[in-house]
Amino acid sequence: MTFRYLAFATVLVIGGLALLRTRRRPAPPVEIDPAAYFREECQGLLETNKLDELIAYARERIAQRPNHTYAHWYLGRALYLQQKWTEALGAFNQVARLDPSWIEDSVTPYVRAIEAKLRPREMPVTSDTPEQPRTLH
Repeated sequence: MTFRYLAFATVLVIGGLALLRTRRRPAPPVEIDPAAYFREECQGLLETNKLDELIAYARERIAQRPNHTYAHWYLGRALYLQQKWTEALGAFNQVARLDPSWIEDSVTPYVRAIEAKLRPREMPVTSDTPEQPRTLH
């Protein structure tokens, strides 16, 4: 009878260890696309209006990969929202240089808006004296 209890206990211990071993097995590594991760992080910073963090993050990526189109794009968007027009214009021009397919839909609207803000406002020319009504006499 003792032998049965001992055999039963051994089976329980071995089964428990096998169960623990399968639970401790690490999950297979998940492949993370670094480019997608970067875009998601940037979009999150943009949506939460953490523009200074976004600028620093984009500039860090540009330092590592100078031709990273999305880094220049998000840098331009953040600078645009901070109303740093000339810096934003430079970033958008880099996007256009790196990937001309972005020009029409993604770059041109921002560039036009920036140029409108940088263009001096046209003031109507007025004389110092009010205009006199003209008569035929």
